[in-house]
Amino acid sequence: MVGQVLESHKITFDEDELPPVGIGHNKALHITMQCEDYFITIILIDGGFSLNICPLVTLKKLGKGLHEIKDGAINVKAFDGSQRSTIGEISPCLQMGPTWFEVDFQVIDVPASYNLLLRRPWIHATGAVASMLHQEVMFEWNH
Repeated sequence: MVGQVLESHKITFDEDELPPVGIGHNKALHITMQCEDYFITIILIDGGFSLNICPLVTLKKLGKGLHEIKDGAINVKAFDGSQRSTIGEISPCLQMGPTWFEVDFQVIDVPASYNLLLRRPWIHATGAVASMLHQEVMFEWNH
């Protein structure tokens, strides 16, 4: 019985949860979350990146103005190795499943193939387990 209780608190991914193409895909992990009254698609989960990024164009789509960005511009290294400066920081609440998370994002004015980028510390802070193979993110909520 103890084994069954402990087993119920494990996060696992099964073969039947694989995307239709199976293990042969090479897709990045994108999810959809709610932010206030908007659903945001193409949120990239990247376990190797060190900052949550919100492109300026996404901020505008959410109806947020530059006046809502907190000071705190920092320099970041872009994917191409160049140095960029962020505009500042925002902290919107995002809903994943049944719960809400306040997430700190650095706002940067760059073209991007994603609407938001969630980083490794967000994954750790939420206790989420991301599987690029299964194209899913799971986390324990309310046991």
